[in-house]
Amino acid sequence: MMIRGLIFGAVALAMAGCATGPQAAREFSDPAVQKLFTLPTPVYYATLKVANTVAQNCARYTYDGALDLLVNEKRNEVGRGSLSAMGLRDAIEVETDVAERSFMAKHGVELTGADLCAAADAELLEGTAMSAVLVPVN
Repeated sequence: MMIRGLIFGAVALAMAGCATGPQAAREFSDPAVQKLFTLPTPVYYATLKVANTVAQNCARYTYDGALDLLVNEKRNEVGRGSLSAMGLRDAIEVETDVAERSFMAKHGVELTGADLCAAADAELLEGTAMSAVLVPVN
């Protein structure tokens, strides 16, 4: 009986810990989040990779890992999340290369060694899928 109580307590604490973890900066219903959610799997992962690179190269933005996890969970529910990506590795690699080149051409920047804040600002103003995971630092 005592073991059952300890197990129940451990489960309750674990659930409470999940509920108080980092929260996404945007709601799932946000239009940019919905754009991210509906992207085809290779484009989705390419977009996240470029967004992460942008956040790493701009002190004014961070990458919203909590939203990334939330959207991935929702995508897994419909068969388009990380569970489905394993068989699409080659397509994701190709799409990532395309996304990186497109981003650089669109904004006239290099992804390595450059300040990408102006490009991040433009993505946010445009309300792109990438902007969903770019969080301005106050």
